[in-house]
Amino acid sequence: MTNILRGRLPVVGLGVWGFGFLYLMSIVVWSQVPDVAEAKVGFVSGLEILYGTQTGQKQIAEVQVFMEEKQKEYDVRRLELEQLRERFETQQLTLNAQTRSNMQRDIEEDDRELKRFQEDTQVEITRRRDEIFAGENTKLQSVLNEYAEENGFSVIFIRNETQIYVDPSLDVTQDIIHVYDERYPVVSATTTDPSVP
Repeated sequence: MTNILRGRLPVVGLGVWGFGFLYLMSIVVWSQVPDVAEAKVGFVSGLEILYGTQTGQKQIAEVQVFMEEKQKEYDVRRLELEQLRERFETQQLTLNAQTRSNMQRDIEEDDRELKRFQEDTQVEITRRRDEIFAGENTKLQSVLNEYAEENGFSVIFIRNETQIYVDPSLDVTQDIIHVYDERYPVVSATTTDPSVP
């Protein structure tokens, strides 16, 4: 089965996340430190934060639902196109020239529309994904800044694939997720305001 998507959200999502958000996070704090050897350093995993916070999980789930709906639509349209091609293959010798020409034109047009649908869907997925990252930048930057100040960190770096090893004791990802979820809890649709009668 052909997949409409050219990658899953975690892989595709690293684009803006890596070049905008992760850069901001990696320069959270470089305060003036009298002795660099005494500097307190921490590391976080940007993707773990995105997928670990309640807000991130909720937003990613919404994009995933959209992707699944579009995949179903794509599959239906692709199947219809394949059936039209099969009909044409089996009937073309018995069709008159005009009907044969019309069917060929329909197949080409449906094929173009299917490719356009795939491209438009990918653009929309990217737009929605980028909105998630843009919306979380400011909030997460604030959490990181405050966490660094309150816990005496001189700098917090973003872990990436070039860092083969980082001492686990320096990883503060789970702490950041915990603080973020406390500060920005996800309000469920079923939660009611006690002040409303």
